[in-house]
Amino acid sequence: MWLPILLFTMALMVNFGTFATWRVRGEVVSRHAAWRTRWPRTGADEGRPRPAWPTDAEMTIEPADQQIVQLDDPEINLPVIRGPLPNGFSVYPILDPDRVGAFKGISEVNREYPLMPRLGDYQSGDIENPLLDLKWQSAQMGIPNRFRRVKILYELPRTAPALPRAFANAVRGTLSIPHYSSLRVLDRDEDILRYTGHYIDFHPRTGSACELDLETVYANHVQPLVDTRGAGRRIRFGQISRLPRQMTNFFLSMYQRRWNELEDELNRTPPPTPRRRAEIQAEMAELRPKIDQLEAYQDRLGRLEADLARRADAEIP
Repeated sequence: MWLPILLFTMALMVNFGTFATWRVRGEVVSRHAAWRTRWPRTGADEGRPRPAWPTDAEMTIEPADQQIVQLDDPEINLPVIRGPLPNGFSVYPILDPDRVGAFKGISEVNREYPLMPRLGDYQSGDIENPLLDLKWQSAQMGIPNRFRRVKILYELPRTAPALPRAFANAVRGTLSIPHYSSLRVLDRDEDILRYTGHYIDFHPRTGSACELDLETVYANHVQPLVDTRGAGRRIRFGQISRLPRQMTNFFLSMYQRRWNELEDELNRTPPPTPRRRAEIQAEMAELRPKIDQLEAYQDRLGRLEADLARRADAEIP
């Protein structure tokens, strides 16, 4: 009476042990399928693990079809990466791990039970092992290391066709002015190199910024350059209008400092050699007209700035 029940129980135990083994093998194989294809490998030159995994069993990879909830973190869910962005900018999904870089290894096996075959076949179903492999490295993404990523990350809004032409015309107009060579004083002045050992760039600049809001860009990077109204609606000069005084003070200070150095050397004890004295006097004779010219211009700057402020007051609302 008990023998059939005992045999039935033993058969179930053997069957359970068999499909449990296949399940464990399926977990290992699905993980192997995913990890053997991690970049820069493709898995194309690696066969399936045999004899543990038969040829008629499935072993493949597919794109992940579920959101990676572990990455749904407000600290990294930023508009600059995920969007939306203002003013016509949009973000390509190249940095979205749910859509790029996430995949899963899949294994599946169907086998007949070793005992009591009338129970049917053991069907493991899809055994999945998800993996996020993309590290967004330049080589992995096929992007040269020295390459602007803006066009790859973002879809930029189209500008009015007239703006590029206006910019090109402005550049050509600047390069064609008769006194263009005199503008070298802004960043390639030979006297500055002679007396300081390096060039100094006086061009007013906006500085670097990562901002799409037009009002913020204007307030932080445009307004400091141009004349505006300050407290009491008084005209406040921007960097461009302050440039003449800034450069005058710099050159005058540099020449006067050099003049004082030469004068101290000329009057020191023991005195310089006759040859060196002649060199000092020649350089001082070269500096004197420059200092006089700058001092005269410095005296005029107050009137020039007052006239500039009156014209700005009439034009700035």
